Formats: sequence, structure tokens, C-alpha cells
Amino acid sequence: MSDSKITLYSAVICPYAQRAVIALKETGVEHEIVNIDLYNKPDWYKDINPETKVPALNTEGQSIAESLVIIEYINDRFPEAGLMPKEAIKKANVRFAIEYFSSKVNAAFFKFLMGDRKAEGALETFEKDINASLDRTGPYFLGDKLSLADIAIAPFLLRILAFNKYYLNKYEFNAVKKHARLAEFFKGITTHPTVTESYCGDEAYTEILAKKYGIIKD
Repeated sequence: MSDSKITLYSAVICPYAQRAVIALKETGVEHEIVNIDLYNKPDWYKDINPETKVPALNTEGQSIAESLVIIEYINDRFPEAGLMPKEAIKKANVRFAIEYFSSKVNAAFFKFLMGDRKAEGALETFEKDINASLDRTGPYFLGDKLSLADIAIAPFLLRILAFNKYYLNKYEFNAVKKHARLAEFFKGITTHPTVTESYCGDEAYTEILAKKYGIIKD
């Protein structure tokens, strides 16, 4: 078996794993996906990732864990896919957007999911706080080319929008209604082919919420 073979250990329901799936699809490189049952993880998976989390990427004689590390690795190994810009300032903008969404927006959403209604304004400030780095043209974060920013954000945004649709009476964020560019960005990344192809779907997502958190849709 060649050390260059790429095997991704994933789970269809996991947004972190979806990041890696999208990145690999964007490169067009040959790879194998092994789906792990998160509710009944096989014992052998500890040999791949001792923490037994997904995703994990096995290649070049070792396994790599953590979704952001994996998509950065994919970009570094296959730079011809253009998932990161060449300009240093644009790279910084991409990394800022990923960190901001992960630490502020997504973290607040999970608090909201668990009943902390004080977190509900987090996404409303998203447009203001990334305004300097969001490209003026769309539909993606940097304009007309998908980047790691879009890949990192899209899986979670899909689930946030699904939650709004099924549990908050199709609630629309005021920031999105007020800012056409933000609305274009949201639509662009959530309708991109490799994103929609790798998404578990709204129905599967609501089933996960019911099973894991006891949140039942009306």
C-alpha cells in the first residue's frame, strides 16, 4: 500500500468531517472515505485516532486529526486547487474568518442550542465584524473562488439555517436581510456543489438533534 494513499475517516452527520470531505472533493484527488458510526465506534478506530473523533486523515504513513488541520494539510499538499490565496493579507483574512466564526458565531449557536438565549445576537454581529475582510464581490468569501474560509464555515452554517427553519419558525437573521453581500455569501457557500453533496440533509440533522439533545421539531 502506498504511503501517498489518502483515507479519510468520516461520519456523514458530522460538520467537522464535512469540512474535510469538501476539501478533498475540491482537489479532485483520488481518496477513500471510511464512515465511522459515532454511536458505535469500532475498537480498531483507536489505532487511527486515539481520541476516536472524526475526521481523521491517514496518509504519508501517519494519521492527522482535527478538521482545520486536515483542510490546511489538503491545501498545502494540493496547492493547485487554490483553496488558499497567495497574498499574505488574504490568507490572514481567511484565517480570521474561520477563527471568528468558530469561536464567536458557532460557539454562541451551540450555547443557544442548549438553552442560553443570551447567545442569540452572535450571528447578527457577524457582518459587522468581518466586514473588512469579506470581499466586495461574491458569491464566496474571497469573491468568485471557494476558499478554506467557505469550507470551514459552510457545514455549520447549513445546520444553523436548518435549525432556524425547523425550530425558529423560519427565522431570518436581521444582518442577512439588511446586507445583500452577506446574504449572497450565505447562499453561495450553502449551495456550492461539493457542500450540498456532502451534507447529511436537514432531516438527518433534525434526527441528530432529537437523539443527542432531545430537541424535537414541531
